[in-house]
Amino acid sequence: MLRQMQNQSEEFAPHTNDPQRSVGLSFYYEVLKKLQMIDQWKIKPLSLPKAKEYLEDLNDLRFSNSGLLAEVNPFFFINEACQLLANSVKLFELGYFDCAFYSVRQAIELSLSGLYLFSNPNKITGWKNLDKGFELRTIVPELKVEKEEFAEIKELFSDFFEKLEKEKKLMNKYVHKQGYKSLYYHYNSFNAHGKPKRIALLTKDYETILHDTITAVALYRLVIDPYPVLMLDDDIVTRMPDLIAESFSRSFVEKYISDEYVERYKESRLYKGYYDYFKTLPIQNEAVYALIHWQLFERKDSNLIKEQHNLLSLRDMEAVDLFMLSPKIGSIIIDGCINYSSETKLQDTSLAIGKAYYTGIFEGQKDYNVAYKGDYISRFPLNGSITYLKHCDVFAKEEIDKIHVLCEHYTKLFTETNGYLKFLMDDVLLTKGKV
Repeated sequence: MLRQMQNQSEEFAPHTNDPQRSVGLSFYYEVLKKLQMIDQWKIKPLSLPKAKEYLEDLNDLRFSNSGLLAEVNPFFFINEACQLLANSVKLFELGYFDCAFYSVRQAIELSLSGLYLFSNPNKITGWKNLDKGFELRTIVPELKVEKEEFAEIKELFSDFFEKLEKEKKLMNKYVHKQGYKSLYYHYNSFNAHGKPKRIALLTKDYETILHDTITAVALYRLVIDPYPVLMLDDDIVTRMPDLIAESFSRSFVEKYISDEYVERYKESRLYKGYYDYFKTLPIQNEAVYALIHWQLFERKDSNLIKEQHNLLSLRDMEAVDLFMLSPKIGSIIIDGCINYSSETKLQDTSLAIGKAYYTGIFEGQKDYNVAYKGDYISRFPLNGSITYLKHCDVFAKEEIDKIHVLCEHYTKLFTETNGYLKFLMDDVLLTKGKV
């Protein structure tokens, strides 16, 4: 229509001698030129007031990585699913609603693919080579048979997954463009009748599906291990060793899982197995808990530490003994990465991590009593690497000698322990085929 109007405007361009006709045509011609300047392909943004909240909630899910070591890392796929859901939120705000729905669908599919490969690590090569056989209609039935934890989750939350299946069918209508409400014309046209109401319905559909997909990915996450729910129990947390795992936040549980679902999940064999194991471990006293989980130490608590010294790691014990050697030591940085702090006040309270950073401090300097941001820093060899000590006053020669003796003791212990572990591993590898 615009092309036809443009042709007409050129045909009737104002070149007549009639003044009135000339003014009318000039106005008509200017309107046409302005209409031609309008970008007919521009997608109109959509309002999503809770967009920021969704992105924060996805961070909650993304940070539930427990550091599990596996041949195929399932958290790689969970993180990518979170990225796809974040992409979806952004796409919806930009107005690309069908792409937003498709990204939600991809998040579901990728979460399931990750669980499948986690359970079948021998198939990762085929997945990387883009082989057939990784479609949902193939992997989901196999997962139900091969992965007991997955089958149990599907059973415990069967009502939720039935609801999700219905929502996926609606989502596919948007993705595959079936029905007028899946068309951009429905929302972007100048003369789309009842446009605000249509946009409101579209937004409602999207937010319902997005919310339940976040719930689904969270439940798939709980197939891997139960830490995000297990660590909601303070009694269990005070028995755990230092882990990078995080629990789901209370707000995340309230919005996406609910206390009812948490109680259901506690009935799973996976949860009960972990719970029963940690329940056998002793409760850490406050001083030991602060040292193990937060790397914080106060010299007045040394007796409490001794009471449960058997719960400490080798690094924890090294830090405690170093702190006890000198009250001047305020911070210990093991291998440039792991930072322990004491009650000794330092001028510098910043935290820097990385071998290269600390190596640079000592360039052209001696190993001890180097001035550093109002304090002093020294370095000592320990366990085959370098440990850095920040201290509020210079070390005397006697202190330096004592620290060296202690570091040599722990290095010897570390070497013997590593040698024994290597012996055990070699023995396992040698006998693996014979058992």
